[in-house]
Amino acid sequence: MSQKVISLLADAFENPTLQQKLHTAKTPESFVKIASENGYNLTPEELASALGKVHVVFGEVVESMLSGLVGNTSTNEAAITEKISGTNVDLVKRLFSRGEAFDSEGFITFFTDTPVYQFGNFDVCLDKAAIKKSADAFFSQISAVYHEIKMMWEIGDVVFVEMDVTYWRKDGSVVSLPCKDIFRVEGDKFSELRIFMDVNPVFDPTIPVPKSASVLTASQGKQLLPPGTMRKHFAEHPEAQERVKNGFAPKWSITGPKWPISSDAVDEKAAAQLKAVGELAQAVTAQDWEKVKSYLTDDIFYKVGSGEVVYGPQAVVDFFARTFKTIAVFYSHDVRKVWQDSDIITIEMDAKYEMVHSKKRVVIACCDVYRLRGNKVSEWRVYADMSPWGNS
Repeated sequence: MSQKVISLLADAFENPTLQQKLHTAKTPESFVKIASENGYNLTPEELASALGKVHVVFGEVVESMLSGLVGNTSTNEAAITEKISGTNVDLVKRLFSRGEAFDSEGFITFFTDTPVYQFGNFDVCLDKAAIKKSADAFFSQISAVYHEIKMMWEIGDVVFVEMDVTYWRKDGSVVSLPCKDIFRVEGDKFSELRIFMDVNPVFDPTIPVPKSASVLTASQGKQLLPPGTMRKHFAEHPEAQERVKNGFAPKWSITGPKWPISSDAVDEKAAAQLKAVGELAQAVTAQDWEKVKSYLTDDIFYKVGSGEVVYGPQAVVDFFARTFKTIAVFYSHDVRKVWQDSDIITIEMDAKYEMVHSKKRVVIACCDVYRLRGNKVSEWRVYADMSPWGNS
């Protein structure tokens, strides 16, 4: 939200006369005019991006002005933000952040000891252990999830959320489904969460999901511009920023779309490096050795466990090619956590291999450390117990 809107919001809270003037506005143009007459020179774009967040002050006029802005935009899109009315909405975003990081342990801490949790037509969960089991089972079947919130509002101890939930499947395909959540709050915990949606297309890609199914579909099938609420949460919320530093980054920043968590220059560099490491892994899986070499510095240092050091891009790809031909083929991995520091990326994962001779599939827990110069890896260390190879 722009500083001008923040200042106007603060003054409106303290000045009933200004607040009343703003309530008389019936169109975006009249609102901008009243604001300008009172020393706040807003643009329609700034107003559009702020409407949801200032709903508490400006009342139902927001709804009519929002419709006007939708109709007046040349692209038939508008910046839609969540309608906020209370403090429990922050609790919802914090819960969603656990889900997007696949942090089931953190997820269940937001519930009371006697919760009611129901996802679609699945069995109702009546304790934290059941919720964790349900969440873990679901996370194991997808690569990433993102909550694109359209509207969020609070009435008493109940929070309503209307959104599209986007899922990236294990095969790389993606589906976005409409969803309505109802939360009931006791103190600072959720006593009940009911998720109303048809999630079947996630598991069966043959089920058609039309674009118009989106909650962002407006009159005549026009699509409203999504607000990116959860992306902003990870970029701006102090707790979310700290969790990212501690390895709980959202999976959509690691796989799927690989969205950057922030847009400032430092994080753009970090996002580019993380993207490069992800593409390096994909190139190894595809056995595209020329592409693999493009992500390595000329003096690359590569070492697996206590094995011999391998130096240079060609030696690294020769090592991979020889291993894939004679011992085991790397075909996939499940990332648990990712940590990023200045030019260093640490990834904890389960690496999946298929043995060349027996065709048996083996999962090896490992931790990879990458040191980068620019977007190229200069040092790559793999810490793992590779003995399962010898037992297969």
